[in-house]
Amino acid sequence: MGSLAVEDLPGGSQHPSRYSAKYFPKQEPWNPAPPVKIIIVGGGIAGLAASVLLPKKVPNSTVTIYERQKRVGGTWSQNVYPGVRCDVPSHAYQLTVDPKTDWSEYYPKGAEIQQYYEDVVDRNGLRESVHVRHEVLSATWLKHTHKWAVEVKDLDSGTVSLDAADFLVSAQGRIADPKFPAIKGLVDRFRGRVAHTASWPADLDLTGKRVAVIGNGASGQQIVPNIFPLVARLDHYVRTKTYVTTSLSGNFLAATADAPGGPIYTDEEKERFRTDPKAYLEHRRGLMMALQRPPGSEVLGSKANAELRERIIETMRGRVGGDEEWLQRLLPDYAPGCKRLTPAPGYLEALQQDKTDFITEGIVEVDETGIRTVDGKHREVDIIITATGFERVYTSRFPVIGRDGVDLREKWSLEGEIGYPETYLGLMAPGCPNYFTVLQAQGNARGGSVPLQCEIASTYIAKCIRKVQSQSYLSLEPRQDAAEEFNDVVNGWAQNKVGQDSCDAWSKIGHGATRVLLAWPGTFHHRLAALRDPRWEDFSFQRRAGAEKNRFEYFGSGITWREVHDRTDDGLTGYLKELGQFDLATVHELWND
Repeated sequence: MGSLAVEDLPGGSQHPSRYSAKYFPKQEPWNPAPPVKIIIVGGGIAGLAASVLLPKKVPNSTVTIYERQKRVGGTWSQNVYPGVRCDVPSHAYQLTVDPKTDWSEYYPKGAEIQQYYEDVVDRNGLRESVHVRHEVLSATWLKHTHKWAVEVKDLDSGTVSLDAADFLVSAQGRIADPKFPAIKGLVDRFRGRVAHTASWPADLDLTGKRVAVIGNGASGQQIVPNIFPLVARLDHYVRTKTYVTTSLSGNFLAATADAPGGPIYTDEEKERFRTDPKAYLEHRRGLMMALQRPPGSEVLGSKANAELRERIIETMRGRVGGDEEWLQRLLPDYAPGCKRLTPAPGYLEALQQDKTDFITEGIVEVDETGIRTVDGKHREVDIIITATGFERVYTSRFPVIGRDGVDLREKWSLEGEIGYPETYLGLMAPGCPNYFTVLQAQGNARGGSVPLQCEIASTYIAKCIRKVQSQSYLSLEPRQDAAEEFNDVVNGWAQNKVGQDSCDAWSKIGHGATRVLLAWPGTFHHRLAALRDPRWEDFSFQRRAGAEKNRFEYFGSGITWREVHDRTDDGLTGYLKELGQFDLATVHELWND
């Protein structure tokens, strides 16, 4: 049998164009990691989690962090009022990728948390990347250069400068702008001192003073028992009743009036955590397991939620010594979980003392010497403390001008076109290329700590950046229909949840059945699974010059940058592992194999 000629093959010489070149690749190696710059707005937990992970997960990247406060740490830098501490255990309220083995207490003080994040900056070589006392004034997408132009003000010198980046990450935080109550005369008539818990004056001396505390959220519940021993009299003004629990999760250890930080870690425990990685891992896993509450209690009207309410009532009854009259004064009329459950060691006990007045009547005005309520009573005070929380900010604090000139801040404001942040997966925004958010709307899921939520978001962001960086793209953004359908899921999921009950919470818009702002529509593990692999079909991409002719323009000459510039064992044979070290679930999946 003779050999076949080309013309004898199907198509043969009749279709020579099938074998002719229509595209000639670039004669340079494929570099999957050209340099990219990332600007991160905010140096709180969200911004620092992104700052630690993105440089490691995005090769050949640089990050710049702008923080308007004088220190990193976000809310833990800003809140320094007496008694401020976290109600999540310290070994759970830290970056999982940068654990600290020597926390002093089970529930950490705010100052210790803030110092931890200062140390995170230093341990990860980020000090030169962090610019404190720098406030971002605006960000504009430049469609011709495909970069973000970011206007930044140096708050010490007053100078304003422009910076530019390929990617913009907003980690502005939600609890950063103190909210003062709109009470007549509070600002312009009162002759004494007025302080907000989130802007605490260092020189404020409460000793022997008549003090009014307005508000009973987490900060109000913490500050009341901590200042109670100092003051001559304490008037506590409460608009909304709240549940007081033993702990945020029923499986956490309880804090008490005598030990508000819970157990103190001994030197022996710290040494064991430091020297025995398995023991420390077991301790951390136990705490994270305690966050995994069984499903059901978040459903409005469910048996599990009713049982949770009864357990909380029993706790509160015990804390007020079985006094049923006091208990009824304290109990809310909404389902537990509508507002965040708040353990408050020593709070209920302080309310029952003779020098405390627990006032639920509404405030009419503040005059020169004190506060008048709707029942006509006037109470003279020397100092007024507003423990009234923060402005609800789930949109941007500054203009973010996207691809079509639309300001995202206005679009997502309560008065805007949509009326709420219509995010894509709680991470991105249609019309805003290469723009990401961390821990903002739909950025938190039940069952995971805040630092862990930020790490998961940052990992997803890294995957998106690597996609653009390595494959002939200039930008990506979520499609409008994808964002709309995600938000349809959010609204539908929230319909039977306790957040729709009659409370007013900063995690939603106003009272009652309304838009949930904070929650991911599911558990932490649900969020983790959903964000593991980006749905690239939900995105619109802008190709870079040359890629319009061929989507595989990035292939280059057929060899990689690594083969030319990193001819080391790790560089070229990193996929080989020691015997027994293979993880078949992830083998050949890591971007840097």
